[in-house]
Amino acid sequence: MPDLGHVRVRAARAVAAQRQVPMGRRPSLERQDCRLADRKESLAVIEYILAREFQGLMYYLTACLLFLIITPRVSFMRFGRKLLFVGILALMSYFYLGYEEIDPLVYAFHLVPVCVALIAIYEGWIPGVATAAAFIWGNIFIAGNEWAPGTISATIVAAAGIAYHYRMPSPETVRRMLTMHFLLVSGYMALFVGVSLATSETMDHQRMLATGIGTLLSSPLVAYTYYLVKHQERLTEELFNAEKYHLIGQLTASISHEIRNPLTTARGFLQLMGRSGLDSATLERYRTNALEGIDGANAIITDYLNYSKPSVDEPRLLDVRQELASVEQWVKPLCVMTGVELVSRHGVHDELPVVGDSKKLQQCLLNIMKNAVESMPEGGVLTVSSRKENGKVLIFIRDTGIGMNEQQLKRIGMPFYTTKEKGTGLGLMVVTNLIQAMGGRLYFRSKPGQGTICEVHLPLKPEDEPVIPLPAP
Repeated sequence: MPDLGHVRVRAARAVAAQRQVPMGRRPSLERQDCRLADRKESLAVIEYILAREFQGLMYYLTACLLFLIITPRVSFMRFGRKLLFVGILALMSYFYLGYEEIDPLVYAFHLVPVCVALIAIYEGWIPGVATAAAFIWGNIFIAGNEWAPGTISATIVAAAGIAYHYRMPSPETVRRMLTMHFLLVSGYMALFVGVSLATSETMDHQRMLATGIGTLLSSPLVAYTYYLVKHQERLTEELFNAEKYHLIGQLTASISHEIRNPLTTARGFLQLMGRSGLDSATLERYRTNALEGIDGANAIITDYLNYSKPSVDEPRLLDVRQELASVEQWVKPLCVMTGVELVSRHGVHDELPVVGDSKKLQQCLLNIMKNAVESMPEGGVLTVSSRKENGKVLIFIRDTGIGMNEQQLKRIGMPFYTTKEKGTGLGLMVVTNLIQAMGGRLYFRSKPGQGTICEVHLPLKPEDEPVIPLPAP
């Protein structure tokens, strides 16, 4: 018989051994579970912070895109364009603060240093101070952060960036701008941490570290993006200036040629008047011809001035019907000479009130009608009509002349383009600019052999707009 006592002892030891192994490993497994939970929590924090930073960057990039879209469509001076970007950035900040989930640390430790340093470096003291003040205000009153760390850090960084802007070596290079922006952002972060420690602010070191790393990584991206925006702005400005100077050169050459002809004619007739033995009728004819040459040169100069700087000198309340009637009286003799029938058709008998300069509006209408008559060398019908539509006064001038093809329509109104054998192409340029100065638009429709329709759209006078009343008839 086996010794049951020894068997029981061995069995008890085996059971004890089996129980002791899990008990010895249990603390290790718990530590692993804790580390895994901490790791997941850290990853969640990093993911959250990066998402908030990426969200803020999207608003910033949207501001850059809007600036690039708007800048070519407005004629601001350089300082005005600086304020334009600050305004767009402020608008994007409003939407960000008003409609997105705000993380106070991300706002103070990411958006503030990136944007304040950027504007201070690139735009100078007024945009830099305005941006710093706006972000400091948002940091305190919107994000709810303590005032000292963000205010002190943003003020010092803005001052350093503005000082660098006015002492920046020329030309500015992308490496220099990226380096300076990175240094200012790093300086802001160091100041922020230092002031927070000095004022005994409680800090979440893990979240602050994650936010700081994201800020340092995004700094080169932000600075490089804005560098490209400014570079594109400079290229656009240089292209505009090049086109302007080229156009001025062409205008000068054309005008000098066009002015020389009538002045030479006038000089010739004045010389002829110096001959002896001329009767009074001949002298009067020479004098008339000389005056016509001088008037022709004066008309060309006037067209040039109207093109270069169109303006409405004496805006007053006008009735389009009366203006058309006056111009038609001038055009009728030309129509009779060329065999053109003039037809007037108007939809209503009410006044068509607009605000503009009577002389310049009549100049535009006369120019268009003369072009229409000249396009019908063998006669035809010139139809003039007007009506109200959608808050506008529409004027239609239609001829049955030779018409224009699509290529000619695209170029009509461009400098020095004309379908006439004699002409500078300035006439329709002047008309287009003057109509636009009165808030209107000019449209052309045409087909070869079927004539041309010119539409002049002018805004109806608003009820509450004060203007000089109509002159007494």
